[in-house]
Amino acid sequence: MSLDQRARAGAYGPGLGDRVVLGDTGLVVRVDHDDRGIDRDEVLLGFGKTGRDGIGLQAVRTSESCDVLVSNVLLLDPVLGIRATNIGVRDGYVVGIGKAGNPDTMDDVDLVIGSGTAVVSGEGLIATPGGIDTHVHLLSPRVCEAELASGVTTVIGQEIGPFWGVGVGSAWILRTGYGAFDDYPLNIGILGRGSSSRRDPLLEALEAGVCGFKVHEDTGAHLRTLDTALIVAEDYDVQVAVHTDGLNEGLTVADTLAVLDGRAIHAYHVEGCGGGHTPDVLSLAGIPHVLASSTNPTLPFGRDAVAEHRSMIAHVHGLRDDLPGDRALADDRVRAATMGAENLLHDLGVIPITSSDAQGMGRAGETWRSTFGLASVLRGVPTSDDNARVLRYLAKLTINPARVHGLDDHVGSLEPGKLADIVLWRPATFGAKPELVLKAGFPAWGVTGDPNGSIDSAQPLVFGAQFGGHGATAAELSVLFVNEAAAAAGVSAVPTRRRLAPVRGCRTVRLADMAHHGRTGPVIVDPHNGQTRFEDQLLTMPPVDRAPLQQLYHF
Repeated sequence: MSLDQRARAGAYGPGLGDRVVLGDTGLVVRVDHDDRGIDRDEVLLGFGKTGRDGIGLQAVRTSESCDVLVSNVLLLDPVLGIRATNIGVRDGYVVGIGKAGNPDTMDDVDLVIGSGTAVVSGEGLIATPGGIDTHVHLLSPRVCEAELASGVTTVIGQEIGPFWGVGVGSAWILRTGYGAFDDYPLNIGILGRGSSSRRDPLLEALEAGVCGFKVHEDTGAHLRTLDTALIVAEDYDVQVAVHTDGLNEGLTVADTLAVLDGRAIHAYHVEGCGGGHTPDVLSLAGIPHVLASSTNPTLPFGRDAVAEHRSMIAHVHGLRDDLPGDRALADDRVRAATMGAENLLHDLGVIPITSSDAQGMGRAGETWRSTFGLASVLRGVPTSDDNARVLRYLAKLTINPARVHGLDDHVGSLEPGKLADIVLWRPATFGAKPELVLKAGFPAWGVTGDPNGSIDSAQPLVFGAQFGGHGATAAELSVLFVNEAAAAAGVSAVPTRRRLAPVRGCRTVRLADMAHHGRTGPVIVDPHNGQTRFEDQLLTMPPVDRAPLQQLYHF
């Protein structure tokens, strides 16, 4: 019996050359590789299917096969590309991708399905690496829930509770707070407060396990603090994230670049509405050693962005609308021209990272949909596929933030040897609502039906914690990212049930290392009107009235 292309894709998932539309974005991905081979003897599970002992399953231990297999899935990965494949997991790590089955009955098997292998049926689903949000104010535990529910599996945070903090400097707060994260199947790293003119406070935070530093204008982003943080970071191979001096009291853009002196730095919300040198902080983008990122409220640039951000700035930074000076400070930070230019710099491959700035400007649960909403808005004339565009935007919230913060030995892609942090999506809801989040290969967060239903998909369907999100399991599936010295000291210095994972390569990373990005050059901002030029081209973009992945999915 032969199947037509549509029926075959419905049964086995899309194959080589098939095209899939992502939600309401209009973005189309085409399957570039089919790891299952030309003969397409895929294994399927169920009544009368091939996933049986002696056919598709080999009678071997899981040490010779896989603990978990995601079968016949469409993989979108910033390193591995776009391919129809199977993903094998053992002991929480990806052991391989490729053709799955029983080598006794099938040719060219890459992944053995054993008698004990648990299978997640991926037919008709899309798999991506878990998202990485490197700018999160952890003012509430529920931020962790919002991140997981959106498809984020790794968070770099800057507070532990409703403190006014912008970086955690207290060893007591750090050691007390680590245990709270053990309730969430989420990789965590904490940035220490980097605004100190002396080394000792920074060393104290490193001893307590921070994975980097945050230098912030509200606590001092002047020459001495920035230089001190960078000196210590160079000694310990950690990253420095900077929210630059918006008042230009101590440093201008040129001064900040002089202090950096070629040293790597992560420039948060580089457009400037979230804070930073007024009016030209966007000119930090495109410099080889400055790794710039954006926060999600200005992605894509919408018609309400200007009005919304005036209120946000006043609330977050303690400004009063009845004080003329405070109003002027807020107004200076909100520039429609640079918001539009920021969007275009993303599309050109100059700005390599998106993030949330959750509860400090942005929204924890919207980085995926804002990123792919921007990819859609700037798509231009439709072509046969949008593979390059999709991979560029996928890199912004997976492999690129991982490389900047030294996490990429563990997360950021689904290359063999990395944590099996896998997000599964239905094509119709891609970027808006995940179907299942596998943390280290174990179901951690996902769609569940009525618990009293006779089938697991009985309405109402709710997205929430799976077994991997309960009890001690959540911590066992997750890592705490720390500096190498703290990792060597172990849990005596950093009390947590989760594994300690050292960050590496933070000081040598450059814009050229950013996947599907790396374009450099002067970004010139007119100080009078915010108009921005790159490579002699004026970057202008009007605000959009409608963005994809929004009200169609969220009431």
